[in-house]
Amino acid sequence: MPEQNSRVSLADIAKALGISKVAVSLALRRSKSVSKSTAAKVRDKAAELGYQRDALLSRVMKNLKSHKSPNRFCETIALINANKNPNSTREHPTLPTYVEGIRRAADRMGYGIDEFWLHDPALDGDSLSRILKSRGIRGGIVVGLFDDNMLPEKFSALWKNFKFVATGLRTYNPTLDFTSADQFLIANRATLKIIEHGYTRPGLVLDKKIDELVEGRFAGGFLRAQLKLAEKDRISPFMETEEARENPEIFYSWLRSNKPDAILCLYNTPKKWLENIGMQVPRDIALVQLERRRSESDWTGMEQHNDLVGEEAVKKLYDLLNRQEDSAPHQTTSTIVTPQWVEAQTMPARKSKKARQRSGS
Repeated sequence: MPEQNSRVSLADIAKALGISKVAVSLALRRSKSVSKSTAAKVRDKAAELGYQRDALLSRVMKNLKSHKSPNRFCETIALINANKNPNSTREHPTLPTYVEGIRRAADRMGYGIDEFWLHDPALDGDSLSRILKSRGIRGGIVVGLFDDNMLPEKFSALWKNFKFVATGLRTYNPTLDFTSADQFLIANRATLKIIEHGYTRPGLVLDKKIDELVEGRFAGGFLRAQLKLAEKDRISPFMETEEARENPEIFYSWLRSNKPDAILCLYNTPKKWLENIGMQVPRDIALVQLERRRSESDWTGMEQHNDLVGEEAVKKLYDLLNRQEDSAPHQTTSTIVTPQWVEAQTMPARKSKKARQRSGS
């Protein structure tokens, strides 16, 4: 216990409880990011040690916050851009949405952010570890893993010595805690919605590599939903999109053979292929996007809430950074965010089969 004539600090309370100074600070500020049980322990220990807030310092910190000062942060975390494009956090079709949520949650929880590019030729695990250590950074978020979920071997020291959470995909080498949209539910719910709207032959157009990266969850959700259809109307997924970009006839052959009345897709390439042969959307065929983008608001599809995926990553990182050192060994966990169905112009409602028969159409 600190000497009676000395001022009790946040570090004293943190040491007594075996948690971080950041957690103590947030608890005493009644932040919602701290659990009620932890907050209670912090307040009890603060009272026991005779902690008193510095009124002048409190006023200064409040003033700093109100003016959005860059010095208001109680800790800095790393944002690791793992995409091959160094500017993808601003230029990628979907990655900026993850980053938006990360920054929003970090700001709310009192974290500053330093951004790094994983493919920087000047960096490896040892050099980046030294940088983080010199800046007092204890961990961070990995974003942009869209082409591969194997983390580079040369960064093994980084994952070993710091706490990191991945967003979007489960990682390997090592397996990090991660947050993600629910790919099975995305495809499953979208297919069921198509069937509910009267379509009887939905098809899935998806890059095989992407489905492999999410361990078959897109295809699994789609195939499970097809059990609602008559067996003759079940269509096998088209997964040769990479080959079809070079030779669209591969897609057209699948289209002629299966005659889908609606297509689910992740990207908008199928729309271009259809338009190139004179088919109009939605007059001739309905399209549903499995990952709706703000720039394409006319698409019916699934809102994956990737900003919430980013927010959850920061919350998970907070838990990792503030675990008591004497607690049980950490088990890797995942947080899955539920998608939302949004209707727009690319998929009008169809009459039911009985209604079409009654109207003679």
